[in-house]
Amino acid sequence: MVFLPFFPRCDRIQRMQPGRGGNAVLNIRIRRLLALAIAVALLFASAGAEALALGAKGEAVYKLQQRLYYLGFLAVSPDGDYGPKTQEAVRDFQAFFRPKGHALPGDGTADEATVELIFDDAVADISYPLKTGDKNGYVRRVQRRLIELGYLYGLADGSYGQKTADAVRAFQLMLLENGVTGIDATGEADAATQDYLYSELLGFKINTPKSYGAGNAAALNPGNLYASACALIDADTGALLFGKEAYAKKYPASTTKVMTLLLALEYPNLSEIVTVPQSAAEIPGDSSRVPIQVGERLPYEDLLYGLFLRSGNDAANAIATISAGSVEAFVERMNARARELGLNSTHYANPHGYHDDDHYTTAADMAELLRRALQNSAFEALFREHRHAMGATNVRAARVIECRYDIFNAASKYYDPDVFGGKTGFTSPAGYCFVGAAERGGVKLIAVVFDSGIQKFNRWTDAGRLFEYGFAVKGV
Repeated sequence: MVFLPFFPRCDRIQRMQPGRGGNAVLNIRIRRLLALAIAVALLFASAGAEALALGAKGEAVYKLQQRLYYLGFLAVSPDGDYGPKTQEAVRDFQAFFRPKGHALPGDGTADEATVELIFDDAVADISYPLKTGDKNGYVRRVQRRLIELGYLYGLADGSYGQKTADAVRAFQLMLLENGVTGIDATGEADAATQDYLYSELLGFKINTPKSYGAGNAAALNPGNLYASACALIDADTGALLFGKEAYAKKYPASTTKVMTLLLALEYPNLSEIVTVPQSAAEIPGDSSRVPIQVGERLPYEDLLYGLFLRSGNDAANAIATISAGSVEAFVERMNARARELGLNSTHYANPHGYHDDDHYTTAADMAELLRRALQNSAFEALFREHRHAMGATNVRAARVIECRYDIFNAASKYYDPDVFGGKTGFTSPAGYCFVGAAERGGVKLIAVVFDSGIQKFNRWTDAGRLFEYGFAVKGV
């Protein structure tokens, strides 16, 4: 087996460790230059002195893939087969360096010049500044490190979007909290930030969801939560007990239905038999549904349960039309009520929460909305129900609808007996969301979790930790 030595970022790690002299750095650089020469020579010797290209197989390909994976350009695991993914990785590497004056072919073929550059730590293995909008292997490498440290959740896709920027900013804030100078919490991965990111981080207090200590709930840190934004308030006073980007603009997804339900309950006769209007069918194809049918006749109250327990967008539109005359008129009422309640960072574009760039709120506003809604006894009564029997209609047999959130399920590891009600939401831009309420020892709390990563269960973890924190600081 041919072994190609290289020394991943050892000079960066050394710079984070005080007390080592310049000779150590010089020795490292000499070893790196020797490693580069040996690596390239051995790779081309094993490849028969020919460029590596699509269809090549063997140890030389495997070692090239290892290096490309380490640098972030290869998205899949090395397998020794120069397939389309490897060709793409080489092409992307060439595309990154050709504008920097390197004479590379740009066709995804690993010729001698390309391989030499790939294994050149002094050029390939340094911290190129990255920012929102960048797409390259170095972004993927940053993302992988952020995922490893618990600041980012999901796949390292090589695209520097808002979630990557938020993760970088959270890491920078951690550095600042630990007394690091020369760092700004901009969300841009400059060279200084990357030097710390790739270092051993000895002596730093790293707070991630995985480092949460369940035995000390009152020590909860924003970094211990998956959510990009959250708020925990006292349901009686409205006091903010814990926040993480609590006032940042976020998309609420179906947690919007808290406002929809609050206004829907103002209908004068909840037991009235109503006819499902055409607007119930005028929802996006991938919407959640009760389901109900246009022309179906059923008690108005059943629409409310369908709205909340089944998160029915069809029910939301039906309620809007029946109670306000049209969806548009109902949305006007939603925005008027938001202003009345002082939710100044909230704006609605529809009654169900399907994504719209002009449909947004904040975790703090959502928490206050639920606090005010729970002061309505009819709202609280329905909010506490997780199961409802719907009678037969002119088009359907009788049925039972349920809310099966894990946080309500005694058989689930996410079960929380203190949580008595809640509403979830999800769209790709919003992520996994949850707004809920819990009560213990006479203390009632409200928690809002927005954008809790790619795992839907993270919102239950975050909500549970927030509630435990609140009860701990309240002494119950």
